[in-house]
Amino acid sequence: MPNINKTVAGVTVAGALGASYISKKRNQDPTRGPWNPSVDSMAHYDYVILGGGTAGCVLANRLTEDPSINVLILEAGYSDDISQSMTPLAMSRCWRTELDWNLTSVPQVHAYGRVMRQPRGKLLGGSSSINAMMYHRGPASDYDEWEMLGNPGWSYKECLHYFKKAEGFNDPNLPVGHPKGPLTNRIRKPQYETFEPEFHGTEGPWQITYHHLFGVTEAFIRANVAEGVPFNKDFNGSSTIGVNRIQTFIDRNAVRSSAARAYLGPDQLLKDGKPRQDRGHIRIVYGAKIVRVLIQKRKGVKVAIGAEFLDTNHQLQRVMAVKEVLLCAGAFGSPHILLASGIGPKPHPTIPHIHTLAGVGQNLQDHLGVPINFRCNLDAHTIATASRWYQIPGVLYDYKVNGVGPLSSQGAESACFVRLEDVAPEFVAREKADGTWQDRSSGPTSPHFEVLFCPSYIRHHMSTPVPDTQNYFTLIGLLLNPISSGQVTISAVKDGKLETLIDPNFFSDPFDARVMAEMIRFIRRIGAHMGQDPACGAVEAYPGVEKVPNEDEAAMQEYVKRESSVYYHPTSTCRMGPASDPLAVVDARLNVYGIDRLRVVDASVMPKLPAAHTCAPTIMIAEKSADMIREDWKEPVAEVVVAKL
Repeated sequence: MPNINKTVAGVTVAGALGASYISKKRNQDPTRGPWNPSVDSMAHYDYVILGGGTAGCVLANRLTEDPSINVLILEAGYSDDISQSMTPLAMSRCWRTELDWNLTSVPQVHAYGRVMRQPRGKLLGGSSSINAMMYHRGPASDYDEWEMLGNPGWSYKECLHYFKKAEGFNDPNLPVGHPKGPLTNRIRKPQYETFEPEFHGTEGPWQITYHHLFGVTEAFIRANVAEGVPFNKDFNGSSTIGVNRIQTFIDRNAVRSSAARAYLGPDQLLKDGKPRQDRGHIRIVYGAKIVRVLIQKRKGVKVAIGAEFLDTNHQLQRVMAVKEVLLCAGAFGSPHILLASGIGPKPHPTIPHIHTLAGVGQNLQDHLGVPINFRCNLDAHTIATASRWYQIPGVLYDYKVNGVGPLSSQGAESACFVRLEDVAPEFVAREKADGTWQDRSSGPTSPHFEVLFCPSYIRHHMSTPVPDTQNYFTLIGLLLNPISSGQVTISAVKDGKLETLIDPNFFSDPFDARVMAEMIRFIRRIGAHMGQDPACGAVEAYPGVEKVPNEDEAAMQEYVKRESSVYYHPTSTCRMGPASDPLAVVDARLNVYGIDRLRVVDASVMPKLPAAHTCAPTIMIAEKSADMIREDWKEPVAEVVVAKL
């Protein structure tokens, strides 16, 4: 009988739980749904949020803590209250569907012309509703570097307050039945559930927990320790270097804690089933395709006054903001909207040019990963052995009734973060001797690369099928500090549409390929230790040392360029910086240079890609920006007089 892999398990649970995205579009909450011109056009909105993704959900929640505030969210997708999103292991069932923007890169000149997929969430909660639920902030020195780049207030000490404010960390030592204890009887692995409490918040809305752990994941941790990688007590504590399991944003009941569920769920907005009277009003418009920001010139000053969007009937609608327009469309969407609004480096051939900002769409950075697939013992505890066809009913029961089992796993359960001088000193010495060494890390406590462990066969975003009925796991090396950077632009108007053109420009600097080749050599050493582990056993299945020998640098780099994929962390396309930075788009308070009452609040403002999984830093940015917005509006400000455009 064949094993059931991750993809099949995801399909099965999605069907078994009756998930139909189309049916979920019929949301009964009157504050959520398509634009209703007869009602919505008559309302006033203090803040118009363009994009109901990770940051947009946080902003809407925090700004409406003031009961006098009305917020409008324009979201192109629909609700994330669907099983593919809610069930951790079913996340890949969201990709390449209508829950995904289905973006791709332009052909990559330095990677054999490959076109790479760029998964991004097109639903409430954005990518926090479709990603791998890994809670990782990155090293403190990365944020200190943000401040040193000319952004006061963004040191780690100041950011830590907002990481903790967002976080509802669940102490794994609390028993079932405790008010803040687990709601499931999961199998504890206390040796891998250590943490430093002074770095965590327990009262925030975003639930951070430990859940499932496959046996081969433990073998990966043991292999790293055997190789000399230190065990890390808490990746989000005093250091991020080392190996351990990953903390996850999964609820106590084993459901994804997306930004939508954490910040805009009933626990936050309702009391006794009715809207809370101590909060402001949030109107979420589904199916809203944002066209542009509306800019008006008042007394020589350019001011953002609202936005235009297409509703579900493809009718052009216009909405005004009394206070501010908040652009939260992500590292691809935010520069696209600015460019479509006539704000960018140069005039667009088919769009009126309103304001010149050289940095819009520039500085695109992302984490590129390369997989190595290993065949392990047939009885090793992986996704395949835990979800064979005859086990599916039990797997579904365990998850649906008890909140345990494989479906409560987010798939990528463990990782190691290392520096090159610790694991590849000969490489560093050789590069320095040749005068080609480059180090974009923020300092000696910031890792150069990560190895992510997945208890299944993964290549090309899971689009490459498992080759046979054997048992597999995958080690994925992620380049955390790429030298290469790219850009986001837009096409000319064609059939009334503007296409987002994404060019990460991967491997434009050859140093990146050399580092990734060194990552493979390290991964193979970890695989060798796992091969000696009786609970695992491991033999490299793809590409194989015979086809791509460690000694053949050219073959190693070719493999890297042909097999690498993005790992969903695009940043910095509207980067934050001082006025002296010619490519800065926003200042340290996230105001767009030269346009009043317009801010960008999402991963695009990061001045530099952190050595982190970027969901936690994005939520931190939104938490901090909500406070800055409130501070900036403490003094009464005359309302914008909206003239006819």
